[in-house]
Amino acid sequence: MYYLCAMNTTNDSNSTQTLETIKASFYLLDFLICSVFTFLITQTVWSSTVLKNEVRYFFLCHHLVCLTLFFGLGTIFSYIRTFEVFAPVLVCWLLFAAQITFGKAAQLTLAIMALNTCIAVCWPLKYLTFVHSIKSKLILCLWIISLLDPVVSLFYEGIQKGPQEIVRLDPTCPTTLSSTLSRIAGVAFILLLAIIILASYIIMFREGKRAGHFTTSNCQARRTILIHGLQIALHMFPTLINISIGGTNKYIILHLTSFIIFSLAQCLSPVVYGLRCTELRQKFIERQHCCGLCNIYSAESYQMNTTSKTED
Repeated sequence: MYYLCAMNTTNDSNSTQTLETIKASFYLLDFLICSVFTFLITQTVWSSTVLKNEVRYFFLCHHLVCLTLFFGLGTIFSYIRTFEVFAPVLVCWLLFAAQITFGKAAQLTLAIMALNTCIAVCWPLKYLTFVHSIKSKLILCLWIISLLDPVVSLFYEGIQKGPQEIVRLDPTCPTTLSSTLSRIAGVAFILLLAIIILASYIIMFREGKRAGHFTTSNCQARRTILIHGLQIALHMFPTLINISIGGTNKYIILHLTSFIIFSLAQCLSPVVYGLRCTELRQKFIERQHCCGLCNIYSAESYQMNTTSKTED
């Protein structure tokens, strides 16, 4: 019996190690892709006065920055688990809490982006005045909500475990998501955001249909809603599954599958929410074209100067 228990423990340990290795690789890939697109899109938006004054692109840049930091912290956390680094439990908790905060901020920004589009479609005359007046307050509320659950979970786990457990070196690098209360709060948060986003798209669809925008010839509007809905579903549902099952090894295949779907879907976020916009895509292409011409011109100038100095 002892031998069988030891084999089960070894198998569970190997499965967890494999899972963390795969997660670390996907996190790193997502971080690299999101970092490149976030830098290019943010530079494009802030270099254009027209784009910079539009609230939707401000929220887009905020979403991409939060997503990049989420994947960056996830990479560090997963590699700590992969290499079984003996880190203090408190460090693991703080790192995980920071990752969850940026993840919540990215998801909240998605809901705000949907609400922003809904207001622009349904109340176009009052849109600019209303949105610009509450933009800063909205971002402040977003970060307060994002920090609330991780901070409460952190204090709850600290009180439950005690000071000695907090400073203990643990190669498994535990998280604050192990408690039932944290998982219930996470599921409730995801469901609330899903309701807000779904309600926004339903209101937009009804208003667009009433105004005659969703005609048989206007396929682009319907396609945009469909693509955004699919992307949001791939963002929300895998997260919901992973929070629900927690860290148990019993559903490791389900956990890995949902994580891979979530990971691959988020690589498309810069394209789905950013580069599908004609205005941003044109500015993006123009900027890259100008940068390419500047590089060519600089190289030619350098070559000409070098040649002239050689002849002298």
